[in-house]
Amino acid sequence: MSFTTQQILIELENVNQCYTIGNHTIDALTDVTLTIQHGEFIVVMGPSGSGKSTLLNVMAGLERSSSGAVRFRQANLAILSDPELSWLRRHQLGFVFQFFNLHPVLSALENVELPMLISGVKRKYREQRALELLTLVNLEKRKHHLPHELSGGEKQRVGIARALANDPVIILADEPTGDLDSTIGQEIMNLLLTLNRTQGKTIICVTHDDEFLTSGMRLIKMEDGQIVSDSYL
Repeated sequence: MSFTTQQILIELENVNQCYTIGNHTIDALTDVTLTIQHGEFIVVMGPSGSGKSTLLNVMAGLERSSSGAVRFRQANLAILSDPELSWLRRHQLGFVFQFFNLHPVLSALENVELPMLISGVKRKYREQRALELLTLVNLEKRKHHLPHELSGGEKQRVGIARALANDPVIILADEPTGDLDSTIGQEIMNLLLTLNRTQGKTIICVTHDDEFLTSGMRLIKMEDGQIVSDSYL
């Protein structure tokens, strides 16, 4: 499948997401309406349980919303099949995680190659691409190291390189600095900013660290599953 290029990448219209646990219903998202343009750097902030990660999951098609519309480049995620959603996540979205999620027995280079391997990219190309990406994040000299041989900041750089492997339109980062000290966290945020400004990657970043906010970012604040403010810095 393919998508036509649109300035608007993601649209959420009156989206609700609720979970039933026993006899209780939890409203994780309530009537969320949001439009994301190509090239934006969006920071989503809010207290624990405010719906930040659920918002990312719904945007990525990892969860189907309980009601409302979620569209990616005008394609309604609600009517896409599971294989189509998998294609979207593999080729259009890149994911960066708080706890890195690197495969422990693969080297840095092999971890970056993994998304391309799953996508059927030939070995010669994926090795070249993986090395280029490790060079981009200044880790080419650590390419043969296993995750346990890397620092936290280095692991996250590998994670970012892996997220870029299939040249996604959007990078979704869920607390990418949450397991790092403030200095290394700032380096990671600077790297994401560089990808946004030099490569035009749309970044959607969940974080609790307001010290990393900078001019030009769009700040969305959430409380109790709702967007309570949405502004540009």
